[in-house]
Amino acid sequence: MGFSFNIRKMTLGMKIIYSVVALGIVAAIVIAIVLSRNAYLANTMRLLRVEGTVNIENGDGGTKPVIDNIRFQSGDALNTGADGLASVGLDDSKIVTLQNDSRAEFTKSGKRLELKLTKGALFFNVTEKLSEDETFEIKTSTMTAGIRGTSGYVYYDDDGRDSLIITDGVVIVTAINPETGETKYAEVRGGQKITVYLYSDRTQDSVEFSITDVKENDLPEFPLQMISENEELINRVCEFTGWDKEALKAAASAALVAVTANPDVTATPVPTSNATATPKPTNTVTPTPSSTPSPTPEPDETEETEETEETEETEETEETEETKATEETAASIPSAEPTAIPTASPIPTPEDDPEVLVSYNVEIEVEIPNSSPGDINYDPTATETTKYKYTIDNVPLDDDDKPDYEYISDYVNTYYPNHGYWEILSYSGNYA
Repeated sequence: MGFSFNIRKMTLGMKIIYSVVALGIVAAIVIAIVLSRNAYLANTMRLLRVEGTVNIENGDGGTKPVIDNIRFQSGDALNTGADGLASVGLDDSKIVTLQNDSRAEFTKSGKRLELKLTKGALFFNVTEKLSEDETFEIKTSTMTAGIRGTSGYVYYDDDGRDSLIITDGVVIVTAINPETGETKYAEVRGGQKITVYLYSDRTQDSVEFSITDVKENDLPEFPLQMISENEELINRVCEFTGWDKEALKAAASAALVAVTANPDVTATPVPTSNATATPKPTNTVTPTPSSTPSPTPEPDETEETEETEETEETEETEETEETKATEETAASIPSAEPTAIPTASPIPTPEDDPEVLVSYNVEIEVEIPNSSPGDINYDPTATETTKYKYTIDNVPLDDDDKPDYEYISDYVNTYYPNHGYWEILSYSGNYA
């Protein structure tokens, strides 16, 4: 009652001041709630898009309901059926989309994110470059792609080999042969495809890479679909690769028309067994012999012989007369004296312009703890380390026309921020 009395005693100005303060407190609370919710959503793995048959498994082997924005926990797995497609927002700047007949497992610990593709294919799009203390790795059975801010398509080719197409940005690929333990690294840039080859008959070079350039029309239908749906991504991809925007859209439209015309064909065929089907033999019809035919009467030998002799004599007479006529004509034409053809004086060729050194391909060795930075159990204080060698292409020149040390250092710090040390082993020049 005292409070109501005090309110009534307040002047109009004081009432306005108290009202403004109260509204400010309420607004601050609402803003705090909204910001905390947005921060939560921005850093939470959640389901964004579903088409067809999709299934979510939790780490205990159970299932989760497939609903929009459902949260993914570390250890969950996503499956798509023959008609399925699903997109997951790993955070506010990372989206992966599984195509049909695919499976991926998600693992997250702090700022370390790992996605393992065990079947099928997926497209990834990272719109912002990762911070130095952040890692994102996509793994297959033998390949690990260290993603720093790029887009691309991870899949198994028709022969079941681990493959990756980068559509913009740069990715470092690590491949391990499980039989020999050999590890190799490669750099893949936007507009390139890499396929991993493993060999069990050797201990050295048991891991090989095939890196090839790709164009707009070389892209499978699924990445074409993913890129064509996002205008910002189209511009980014074309700017990095130099691809033609209209050609890219035309390729996507052509792929869509092909699928629409044949709805039984799924978006991108998932590789199956390497065994070749044995063709079934067709039924061979054995002809039934008819009654014995009557022999055809042979021509009279005497008449046939006489006609043949007359024909041969006529042809021989005609050939003789033609030969005589040709010889008489040739004899009447005087033979021409051969004319000497003057030899042309050689035209002096100008000396080629000297080649200009434009960059270096540098082989370096990096010492990395045995648990890689992308592993959940990574320990930067581990004493056991392993040395790896790989080549950095197109390193710019420094002021002394040597490989730019700072460029290499930034490169290593970007992709292996927790390395022990690195050193240059060798380098070779690239000339214009």
